[in-house]
Amino acid sequence: MEVEEYLGRSRLCRRLRRGPHGQFVERYAARLVEERLIRHGTWRCLNVVGGLLSWITSRRYKLVDLDEQVVERYLRYRGRRQSIQPGDRAALKR
Repeated sequence: MEVEEYLGRSRLCRRLRRGPHGQFVERYAARLVEERLIRHGTWRCLNVVGGLLSWITSRRYKLVDLDEQVVERYLRYRGRRQSIQPGDRAALKR
């Protein structure tokens, strides 16, 4: 299954696109398609980014506040709740 087709069927991607940061997710999804990531990698990237966007919203940050320090704070927060996978930082840098 092509990445574009997978993203069209992904409930996670649809939910993120409908959220308050839908335009950002749309651009991010386009980048995933451009990079032709395999399906699991695409899901993992969307999951990590979705978690970051939820965390940003809960902390009342705005996307313009997003920088490497904010990402590191998020990764520390995420690491206390679940293991950080090797590709998580790359997903957020993307």
